[in-house]
Amino acid sequence: MGIFDFLFGSKNPPPVETTNISTTEIPKYIAEPTADIIGEAMDVGKEAYIPYTGPRLAGLGQFEQDAAAQAQAMKGLGALRASQAYTAATASGAPALGGVSPYMTDYNQKVADIAAQKMKDQSAIEQQNIAAKAAGAGGLDASRFAILEAERQKNLGTGLGDLYTKANAAAYQTALKAAQQDKAQQLRSGMAMGTLGAQAQTVEQADIQQQLGIGQLGRGLEQTALDIGYTDFLQERDYPKEQLGFVSNIIRGAPFGSKTTSVGQIPQAQPANPFQQMLGLGMQGASMAAGLGWQPLAPKPSDMRLKEDIKLVGKSPSNVNIYSFKYKGKDGKYEGVMAQEVPWASTVDDDGYLMVDYSKLDVEFKRLN
Repeated sequence: MGIFDFLFGSKNPPPVETTNISTTEIPKYIAEPTADIIGEAMDVGKEAYIPYTGPRLAGLGQFEQDAAAQAQAMKGLGALRASQAYTAATASGAPALGGVSPYMTDYNQKVADIAAQKMKDQSAIEQQNIAAKAAGAGGLDASRFAILEAERQKNLGTGLGDLYTKANAAAYQTALKAAQQDKAQQLRSGMAMGTLGAQAQTVEQADIQQQLGIGQLGRGLEQTALDIGYTDFLQERDYPKEQLGFVSNIIRGAPFGSKTTSVGQIPQAQPANPFQQMLGLGMQGASMAAGLGWQPLAPKPSDMRLKEDIKLVGKSPSNVNIYSFKYKGKDGKYEGVMAQEVPWASTVDDDGYLMVDYSKLDVEFKRLN
């Protein structure tokens, strides 16, 4: 340690720690509800998860189930009806000649056979007349009778042949026309079957859609009821949290004044060396002399509001900042402290400005020029 360090202390003393504690007082009517809210929130946070056990989705109603069953029963029915209609329609396109015989037989029975029977009856009458002539007085001889009988039989055979020949020709034309009419009717029936089948399927599908619509309406109402139940469950489950938030918002928005108290610890100077202690004793003596009217160390105006061109130039052994400055509106440059930074050595003058008692500091106030 050099002689100057011994006399005036180290140029770089260890820093002095400063403690500043601020305490804010919250009104009781705010602090107590806040504590209660925190306690309630902790309890709510510890609650176990509550699952919803009710149904969430409405099932198919009876109308929808019936519609589904009806649609299932119709599976393949449209194709079957179309196939039947197609078979009937294609059958009507077959040649009519193959179906003429039944109509001809019917014509012969109703027309030709009756005419032939009349012809046979007439020939039988003629046969009786010939026999009567042969049996009477002066009647026919055997050869003449034989000729007449042969003629009668010949005429009967020829008549019957001509009758059936003409009857068959007429029967064929009539039968062909009837067969063609039946084919046309069969075609119309096949087409009608296809149309009616399609219409029936359309009506059945409309019936299914109607049942589905009624079922969907009922299911929609049931789903609404289920949704309302689930919403009520959520509201009931979350009600405590909503109430906590409601009260918390009220507390947070309530205006209230706060009182802040700051407690500061004044920095303490480093332990003075023997020379500084003797210097301090000398300064105390000067202070006592000032009390008797001698004031070489009277407080100096050191309020920073009175100064300009302020520059930090160093620190004192007790870590007090030392500045160079000028007084506003005055000549000369000085060196000293800022009163605002040494409140323990500052006082307020009559004009409201701070003055520093340098006797309480290890800083010398001096004029530089």
